[in-house]
Amino acid sequence: MNRPPNRRILLIDDLPSIHQDFRKILSNSASPSELDDVEAALFGTAAKAAAGADGFELDSAYQGQEGVAKVSESLRQGLPYAMAFVDMRMPPGWDGVETVRRLWQEDPRLQIVICTAYSDYSWDEVVAQLDVCDRLLILKKPFDNIEVAQLANALTKKWDMTQQAEVQRDHLEEQVRSRTAELKHANEALLEQVIERKLAEQALRLKHEAIEASINGIFLINNRLPDNPIEYVNPAFERITGYASDEVKGRNIRCLLGEDQDQPGIRAILEVMRDGREGHEVLRSYRKDGTPFWSECYVAGIRDNSEEITHFVVILNDISEAKRLEELLHNRANYDTLTKLPNRLLMMDRIAEAVAKAQRENGRVAVAFVDLDRFKFINDSLGHDAGDVLLQEIARRLCECVRESDTVARLGGDEFVILMEMAGDVSPVMQRIVDRIGQPVTLAGEEHAVTCSIGVSVYPQDGRDAETLLKNADTAMYQAKEIGRNSFQFFKDDMNARLNERILLETDLRHAMERGEFELYYQPVIELRGGTIIGFEALIRWHHPSRGLVLPNSFIPIAEQSDLILRIGEWVLRQACTQNQTWVRAGISTVPVLVNLSARQFDRQDIVRLVQRVLLETGLAPGLLELEITETLSMQEPRRTIEFIEKLKAIGVKVAIDDFGTGYSNLTYLKKFPVDKLKLDSSFMSEITSNKDSMAIASAVIDMGHSLNLTVVAEGVEQESQLSLLCARGCDLMQGHLFSPALPADEFAALVRSGRKLVRI
Repeated sequence: MNRPPNRRILLIDDLPSIHQDFRKILSNSASPSELDDVEAALFGTAAKAAAGADGFELDSAYQGQEGVAKVSESLRQGLPYAMAFVDMRMPPGWDGVETVRRLWQEDPRLQIVICTAYSDYSWDEVVAQLDVCDRLLILKKPFDNIEVAQLANALTKKWDMTQQAEVQRDHLEEQVRSRTAELKHANEALLEQVIERKLAEQALRLKHEAIEASINGIFLINNRLPDNPIEYVNPAFERITGYASDEVKGRNIRCLLGEDQDQPGIRAILEVMRDGREGHEVLRSYRKDGTPFWSECYVAGIRDNSEEITHFVVILNDISEAKRLEELLHNRANYDTLTKLPNRLLMMDRIAEAVAKAQRENGRVAVAFVDLDRFKFINDSLGHDAGDVLLQEIARRLCECVRESDTVARLGGDEFVILMEMAGDVSPVMQRIVDRIGQPVTLAGEEHAVTCSIGVSVYPQDGRDAETLLKNADTAMYQAKEIGRNSFQFFKDDMNARLNERILLETDLRHAMERGEFELYYQPVIELRGGTIIGFEALIRWHHPSRGLVLPNSFIPIAEQSDLILRIGEWVLRQACTQNQTWVRAGISTVPVLVNLSARQFDRQDIVRLVQRVLLETGLAPGLLELEITETLSMQEPRRTIEFIEKLKAIGVKVAIDDFGTGYSNLTYLKKFPVDKLKLDSSFMSEITSNKDSMAIASAVIDMGHSLNLTVVAEGVEQESQLSLLCARGCDLMQGHLFSPALPADEFAALVRSGRKLVRI
C-alpha cells in the first residue's frame, strides 16, 4: 500500500516576518501552473498530479535549538519532516551551520536548504564546516517566491523518492536472500550479477555519486583475486596521486609506496585486511611523478551476504601540509630557532633522563649553566643581527668543547646549558669552554672580546631532579659573575641567598591580597581593519611596599608552586568581570575582557562553576568574558580540555588558545577544540621579520586558524615591520606596545572614551 507523500516542512528563522512570507508562498502558490510545469518536467505527470492533491504542512522554529527539538519530537511520533529551511544567522543562538550539523545528528535523512545573504558564508566555507552531501542546498537572499516553492516541491518529492528507494532496496534484498536459499547450489556468478545490477541501479546510485564527488581519494581493492588488485578509483584519487584510473586498475596498493615497501604502516594495513578489521594508518606515499606525500589511509571491509569480505574500501587523505606544520611546531617546541640547539623544554627532558640513568647505575651528572658576560653591550651597540651571529658562534664553540654524547642547549637570550654524564672531574672541560669562548669573535668586520661565566651543579650532591640541578647551576653562575666573570664555579650550599630572597618574596605575596596590593592593568586587542578595540586583556600588577611595581613574571611562577595561584586567579577573574560590568553600565565597554587561566586553576574540578558564580555575582554577560588557556596546557589532557571548553561555551563564555606555537599540538585534537581564537605567541614577534622559520610557522598558524574558522590574534607586536608582515599574512587581531601598553583602569577607560583609532592600515 502506498503511503501519502510527506509534505512536512520545518522553517527555522529568528524573524517572524520570514515565517509569514514562507507560509504565504507555500500555502497560496500564486502561480500553480508554473510550479506544476516544473514538477512535471522534473518528476513526470504523476508528480504533477500528486503535487496538486497535497499541500505543505509547515512548522516554525525561531532558534536552532528549538528546531532540533521539533525534529526529535517528530521522529518520536513517527511523523518526520521531509525538509527544512534554515536561516544562516539566528542570534543569539546557533548559526545555520551549527543548526544543520545538529539537525543531521537527529535525522540524517532530512533535506535542508540554507537561507543566506551574499555577505554570509560562502559555499567553500560551508563545505569546510559540514560534511556536504546531496541533502544540502543553499538559497541566496533575497528569495524568489517561485524558487522557494520549487525547492519545497522538489525536495519533499526527493525525500519521498529516497524513502521509496530504501523500501525497494529492502524488498530487493529480501528477494535476493530468499532466492539464495532456494538456489544455493545454482550458479553463484549469475546470482552475483543480479545482485550487483539491482542494487547498483536502485540502492547505490547516490552513494556512487557521493564517492565520485568526494574530495578524498577513494579506491576499492578486490579481496577475491590474487595480490588484491585495485578495482576502482574515484576522481579525487587521480588528482591526489597523478595516476589515471586505467593506470592503477589491476595493480596492488604497493604502486603508491615507491621504495618504502616495508614501512610499519603498510604492515599494519595488511594485518587489518588479513583480520577483516577496520583501521587507519599514516603512510609515506608517492605520486606518479615520484613526488612523496604523506597519506592517511582508512581501510574497511565490504562483506557479501555470507559475511565474506569481497572488497576493501580505502579512503586516502593527503595530509602532507598537516605533517609539515606538525614538524615545524615540533621543532619550534623542542629546538631554538636561531642556533638549532635543544631548547629549555628538551634540555629538561634530557636532564631528567640522565638523572634516572645515574640513579640506576650509581653514576654522576653535571649541569653547567653558561651566561655571556658582554652580550648586552654587543647586542645594543652592534645591533641584533650581530648579536644573532655571536650567539650562533658561541653555540658552535660550545659544541666543539664537549663530547657528542653531551647535550648543549640554549635556554634563551645569552643563556646556554650543558649536560654531561661524568666519568671524572669536569673542571678541565669548564676551563676549556671559558678559554674557547674568550677567544675574539669577528663581528661587523671587527674583532670583539666576549667572556662567559659558568655555574656547575652535580648530581647527586647538588640536586636529585632537573629543576634543582638547573636552579643550583644558575645560582653558581651568578657567583662566578660576582667574583669577576670569565670563570666557572661549582655550586655550594652557601650560595642559596637567592633562594632565601625567593622565600621572602613568597611570604610578602601571601599578604599582598589582604593588603590590597594587587591591581589589574588592561591592554587593548585591536581589530586591524578599523583600528578599533574589540577586547582587552586583564594583566595583574603588584604594588610591593618596598620593591615598587612588580610584574607578573616575577611572582606568578612562585604563586603557581603553591595554592596562592588559586586565590590570585579567582581575584583576577572576579575583579576583571566587575570592572567590565562597571564599564558596560557606564557605556564605556561593549567588548569582552580576556582573563588567563593558570594550570592550577584548570585542574580545579569546579572551575566552570566558579566562572558561572562570578558572572552571576558581577552581573556580567557571559559573552563579555573570554578565557585563555595555553597551548601546552590544552594538550596535556585533550579530551578533558574539549569537555571543559564545551561547558564554557554552553554558558556563553568565549575561549582562546594562548601562546600558540610554543608547544606541540596534535592537530587531530586541535580541530576538535571548539575555541574562538588562536593567540600567536609573542616569542614569534622578535624573529618574524628576520627568521624564515618563525615567519613560516606564523603564516602556517594563521592559515590553519582560518581553515578552522578561528580568529587569529598576534601578541607582543612592537614594531611597524611586524605589523606590516602580519597584515600581509591576513592576521585578524593584534595586541602589543605598538598600539598601547597595559594601562591602569582609569587610563584605559580614558583611552576608550577618546575613540582614538590605534592603528591605520
